[in-house]
Amino acid sequence: MSKALLVAVTFTCGSLWTGRAEARSDVQRDVEGYAIATCLTKQSDPTLKDQGDAWASVIVQRAHGDLDPFHAVQDAVEAALKKGTVPAIHNEQDPKHSKPVPLLYCAEIIDEPTVRPVIDKSIKRLAPAYRRAKK
Repeated sequence: MSKALLVAVTFTCGSLWTGRAEARSDVQRDVEGYAIATCLTKQSDPTLKDQGDAWASVIVQRAHGDLDPFHAVQDAVEAALKKGTVPAIHNEQDPKHSKPVPLLYCAEIIDEPTVRPVIDKSIKRLAPAYRRAKK
């Protein structure tokens, strides 16, 4: 992984979760993380694909309860990706060349109007299993 990509991933992930006044629950962390990881697996960069696949695998291995809610999140993310466009930084000196920002896109996929309700429903479905696992 290039140093620039590593810095971008670290910054993006850090800024995603440090701005909240209270920590997310384990179930929220896993469901939202799975959505972001799914998005990463669909990017053209092989490093992003690999990291997304690894992240999703970790979540599935530590998850509690049925995996169907995670599949619903995956389906919602994949549908949103077909309709959305990765944002890009535009170069004012050379307007023909822009730099796509897939990490930004994937970090924000959890707030897409078609994805957020599926995430929320999945969190509600999985919450009892996560509570039982803490006991």
